[in-house]
Parts: sequence; structure tokens; C-alpha cells
Amino acid sequence: RNAFHRIRELAATPAFQEAASHDGAIPYLAFSQAKDALGKDDQWKLHDARAMYRWCVGQRFEGFNHETLALLEEWSLGGNAKGRAVRSKDPKKGPLTPMEVATIVSHLHAARLRGDMPIAEQAAIVLCLATGSNAGQYASMREEDLSPIIADGKVIGYILQVPRHKKGLDYYRDGFRKRKLDVFFGTVLQELISQNGQQPASSDNQARPLFKRERAPLHDRNDGDDWRFHISALSFTELLKAGIARLGVLGRDGEALQVNTRRFRYTLLTRMKRNGASKLAMIDAADHTDDQSIGIYWEIGSDIVDQLDRALALELAPRAQALAGIVAGEADAIRGDKKGSRRFLADRERNRLEATGTCGQNSFCNITAPYACYRCVKFQAWMEGPHEEVLDQLVRERQRRADRGLDPKIVGVEDELIMAVANVVRRIQAIKEQRAAAND
Repeated sequence: RNAFHRIRELAATPAFQEAASHDGAIPYLAFSQAKDALGKDDQWKLHDARAMYRWCVGQRFEGFNHETLALLEEWSLGGNAKGRAVRSKDPKKGPLTPMEVATIVSHLHAARLRGDMPIAEQAAIVLCLATGSNAGQYASMREEDLSPIIADGKVIGYILQVPRHKKGLDYYRDGFRKRKLDVFFGTVLQELISQNGQQPASSDNQARPLFKRERAPLHDRNDGDDWRFHISALSFTELLKAGIARLGVLGRDGEALQVNTRRFRYTLLTRMKRNGASKLAMIDAADHTDDQSIGIYWEIGSDIVDQLDRALALELAPRAQALAGIVAGEADAIRGDKKGSRRFLADRERNRLEATGTCGQNSFCNITAPYACYRCVKFQAWMEGPHEEVLDQLVRERQRRADRGLDPKIVGVEDELIMAVANVVRRIQAIKEQRAAAND
């Protein structure tokens, strides 16, 4: 579609119109004139027109020749308009902020605890977070691409083979990039494979896609097609969008978060740059052959808040979407009668422990209580719990890191947690104000 749209750039040139009036071949001069007319910022639009010309030469269509193609292949047309989305931090199209990523992960954990989210949607999200590839690459994946890393009899991570991107092809598996996944992301993919295994293949040698359609399309049903049970790139994108919508994540503009694989790609590369990755590492992550599309990431600033004090944390609290519940007290909490369900704050200044709330989880989760609890859907904060003290502790620790001159990434490492606690404080304040108003 893009290629035929871009042909208008050529059709408007004098050289093209002259050739068309004589039923002649499309000359190199037409491309050259179109390139000049577009200017440096928009020359990338000729990528698709060149690709179409290349295809027509391969099909031996009349009016397309190898000599012109050879000249066109020497062109360096640069990248497209993604730079604007990245530079401007567009809330609809640009990279996701650390807060938005943290919210996605927190809500994904919560959905897994509730058990109310299809595993295929979970897998689509973790793949985009972990690898930043495009929809066609994900659609090309097969179960065999995931393998565990085992040490001392335990799974400590996973290796994922990501098919290389081949422009113009819906599916492609002639080259791969290996990516390391942590245990959580790999476990989600392994669960998808296990679910797929409940639907046995029709033959022993049938390819087993990671994301599979329930039945082959009617026009594509033949035993020799290895791709007939793979979902399409469009279907993968729809799966991703459905997953984010199900999580109910809001963007920094307060509206439902809009996503596609491109945004996650921008996000991965932005995060790599801020974490000090080299251009070579970013080129590898982006599966590029040069750095022409990477330079934009050297122009962006940081999303880390310079000074996050208590007042600002409370102001920003609504951005930390609520996961923790709020109950009047222990008697009203799920598992409130269970020994060991309380979560405590260690108040070092007064040398005592104070209960902050109740954990509704039946198994040990191995997170740092009580702080991480505020980002967990199973945590039930007590109305009279010392939540403001928790907030004050976190803010003071942040200020100590800043005073020591530590790297801004280290200073802001708990910013999402600070805002999650502030969110609980704000919600409790609102409940108390409503009750007071009702009693007036």
C-alpha cells in the first residue's frame, strides 16, 4: 500500500511524465527529481517506491531495468518520521515512560494472580517488553525458539531465538538473533507453549507456531505450507492491544494507553540509551546493519524527576494506578484471621513494628515487605496503618541517595514505589474526607 502511495511522488516529476507520454521506462531522473522535491527530511518516503521498483525488476516487467535499480540501490535515504515521536515524547506514539512500563508490569502480575487474562495476551506483552521486535517477527516464532537456561537443576533464565526481520515478507525464519529472558518473562512463554500442547498437531512433522490460529485459512490449507497455523502480524498486533486494554493501563495523558509493537521498540531503545548501552548494542537490539536509525536516541533527555519530595509524590499519586486494596482493618481483610498475613513497617526511630495491612496471598511471594506490597493486587492496606510513615521513609532514602551524588537512575530507582504508596495515602485521605462530609 505504501509503495503504491509513494508512486505519486514519482508521477509528479517532469521526467516521469515525459516517459509516460511515450510509454517509456521509468528513468532514474524521475527518482532523482522526486528526491530533490521531497527534501532531506522526507526522502525516506522513497524507500517504498524503490522497493516496488526492485520487485518489478525481479518480475521482469516492461519499463523497469537493472541499470536504474543499481543506481537506486546506492542511495542512502535515511530513517522515517519516527524521530518526531521519539524526540517529542508523544504520549500516543512515542516511547513509553518508566512509569507506564512499571504500570504494565504491575498490572500484568496482578492479572496473573487473579487468573483472568488469556495467556496469549500475556505472552504478547512480555515479548514486546523484552525484545522490542516487530509484529511479523513475533508471528514467525515457533515453540522451538524458547529454551531454558539451567544451573544446579534450576531454571535461571531463558534463551529466545528471534527471527530476523526481512522486509517485504510476512514470515521469515532464515536468520535469528538470540535474546536472554528473565525467569518471569520466559515462564509466561512456557505457559503458552504448554497451553498449545493441549491441542496436538495434526502430524508429527507439522511446524508448531508460538502464536497459533485455531484453524488454517481456507485459501491456505495444504500439507506443504509450514505457515498455515501461524497468526498474521496484524493478528499479533490486535492481541497486544487487547492485552493492554484488558489490563486497563492509563497513559501519562490520563487516557487509555495506546500501543503497537513500534512503541515498545522505541521504549526498549530509549531505555538502553539511558542505561548507558553502546551504539553497537543498540544496533544489535534493533536488528539493524547501521546506526542511521539509532542517532535519535542520543538526543533525548531523561524522564527521571530531579526532586521527588513528599508533596510532589502526593501530587503525582493519581498517575500510579491503584492496585493495592484498602480495608478498614484486619477484621475486614481477606485472610485477616491467618497467622503471618500481617505486613509490618519497621520504625527504626521509635524502635517498633507497626502493621500496615494484610496480605491476601496464600503463598510466600518473596518480595520486600511492606514496601513492594503497595504495588501488589493482593495487599490490603489498613485505613489506620502507618502509610504516611512508609512514604516518608522512602522519600528520605531517595534524598539521601541524591545527597550522595549518585547517578539519577539510582536516585529514582524507587520512584514508582513512592507514587504507589502516595496513591494509597491519597485514597485513604479521600475516604476519610467523604465520611467526614457525610457526617456534617
